[in-house]
Amino acid sequence: MMADDPQPSARLLVGRYRLGARLGSGLDAAVFEAFDEQLQRVVVVKLVHPDLGDREDVRTAFRSAMGIAEQLHHPNIATVYHSGTTTWNAQEVLFVVTEHLGGGSLRDILDRGRLLSPSQALVVGLDACKALDVMHRHNLLHHDIRPSTLVFGDDRRLRVVDVGLAEVLAIAAGGITSRSNDRAKYCSPEQAAGENAVAKSDVYSLCLTLLESVTGKVPFEDDSTVASLGNRVDKLMPVSADLGALAAVLERAGRPRPGDRYSAGEFGRALVQAAEKMARPEPLPIIGGSLFAPDRPTGDQPVEPSGPLRRPAERPRRAVAQTTEPGLDPTIAVPAAVVVPPAAGAQASTATVVNRRLDPPDEPVIDDGYQRGRPGKSRWWSVALLLAMAVGGGVLAWYNAQPDTTAVPALTGLEEGVALNQITGTFVGVIVEESSEDIAVGLVIRTEPTAGTKVENGKEITLVVSSGPAPRVLPELANLSREQAVAELEALGLVLLEAEPQYSDTVALGAVVSWMVPDSPTLVAGGTVTKGTAVQVVLSLGPEPRIVPDLTGTALDVATTALDAQALLIAVGPEEFSATVPVGHVVSQTPPAGTTVEFGSTVTVALSKGPDLVAIPSLAGLDPNGVTAALVDAGFAVGVIDGNTKLPFKNATVGGVVVAVGQQFPRGTTVDVHYTP
Repeated sequence: MMADDPQPSARLLVGRYRLGARLGSGLDAAVFEAFDEQLQRVVVVKLVHPDLGDREDVRTAFRSAMGIAEQLHHPNIATVYHSGTTTWNAQEVLFVVTEHLGGGSLRDILDRGRLLSPSQALVVGLDACKALDVMHRHNLLHHDIRPSTLVFGDDRRLRVVDVGLAEVLAIAAGGITSRSNDRAKYCSPEQAAGENAVAKSDVYSLCLTLLESVTGKVPFEDDSTVASLGNRVDKLMPVSADLGALAAVLERAGRPRPGDRYSAGEFGRALVQAAEKMARPEPLPIIGGSLFAPDRPTGDQPVEPSGPLRRPAERPRRAVAQTTEPGLDPTIAVPAAVVVPPAAGAQASTATVVNRRLDPPDEPVIDDGYQRGRPGKSRWWSVALLLAMAVGGGVLAWYNAQPDTTAVPALTGLEEGVALNQITGTFVGVIVEESSEDIAVGLVIRTEPTAGTKVENGKEITLVVSSGPAPRVLPELANLSREQAVAELEALGLVLLEAEPQYSDTVALGAVVSWMVPDSPTLVAGGTVTKGTAVQVVLSLGPEPRIVPDLTGTALDVATTALDAQALLIAVGPEEFSATVPVGHVVSQTPPAGTTVEFGSTVTVALSKGPDLVAIPSLAGLDPNGVTAALVDAGFAVGVIDGNTKLPFKNATVGGVVVAVGQQFPRGTTVDVHYTP
């Protein structure tokens, strides 16, 4: 445990943060309330144990993770103002400065015996999913999602704390089994099996946390860290059907294999869909307090040797106007704003606003004795004087009855907390979030009424605060030309990336075959992303060239089917004789097999009409020359001629067999001619 500074309130870190009460401490960090003397606001300072900060791998991880965390500005992520290295008790330590949240944690609620309804747990889960989705899009894991790291602000809005730092401390711990059981019982099965955490490990931890918030028990918890970890490996999450529509969502979020779980964005969208089937939630039983301690309190009570810190005004509850989160669909409605909560130490749960007015005088304006003068002229003057004094008294009474008014100050461009400090004590601040393309997150866009307007003290002043650029609704890009896709995305402030082009038989050359959001591959048209998100498209190369198949010897219907499969056409040319190919089958084709052709090309085939047969002509009565001529003209070849050619023709043979007139043979068959010997 980090040693106490003997006079923490007197310590000024990096010349700026004056430390106050210790809020908590653990094996790896100590937490202090502090006052930022530069920006005049209360903050929280975490000091990492010097033994951990001495390690180079921890320092490297710290610089990387906190560099990302400081750039994340989201309504559900505790803002990281500052991080770096400083000196504490003559040792160099790593420090992180975050916003001060006074609404207590989910752990506070559970430790006081309060449980959430399924609808309330859904609201908590949805806000946490929004935060995790943003973190994961920036390649930052949390590593320590549990009730203690889900903290509420004075505005009753949930923030995930220890963003960036929890990852560093997980690296410093050197292994999951070295963590305290309070942390280990929220780890995922893959972490329990010794594998590295992934983004969906945070989803599993959130699932356990939500189940605990409803049932009061953490699934798979056991007496030791090793037992708690071993109980969940390859085990399905025990989810009761009593949770209604929330049950199926938690079951999937808590599956043992990461690939079977939701991503944070998918988890959030599933919660939104489940909300439609569930009762409207009651307000969360938020309990004021500050549990930023890394683990449960060690027993040390916070001390403030120099008295409490000066604190900026408490933040009001918020009214969110048309707000949607990056990567998530529009969420369930948020209740309208109420007045600023009371300052620390007040007993009431809502603020009491008193209009300041002049007290009426204790004595009457007119002295009765003044009327007892002498009659006559003096009486007339007395009456006139009485009337004048009566009028004057009426004016004074009217003046005393008028409420104090103050001009609304110019707050545009200020941070929300700074703006609230300027009006607290004079007006009641109501925060309404509104998307803005130009104004940074957390800065005041405008006030209602506008600056300079005289407003009765104690009345509400609406501060319209930027929630950053509005989420972009993804358009359908399929079949658009590249130019059209670029125009669609640029109009939304999105970036087009080109993947390797692909052949397509249905999409025109240069048009979009398919697209995806690399950071969230499951998103489809109608989903939402943040400004600047990259969208990757696959453009068409047009139809892929075809290789002509070998159709020789196949029947016409078989050849047609083979060409259809290649999106090629068939044409039938003139039939051809073939001594080897059956009648009706393909004898030849154009182009030949193996030729590369374009999509939709035509292949012409010639079908067989069988062998080319010729008939033996009549040879009787012909002289030798006439016999030879008749056979050749008929398509035969003349073979052996024997016997006495001067004597009459005897017969003709094919292969030694006598043939008759009209008998058919393939064209070119050799015929032997025989004369009488």
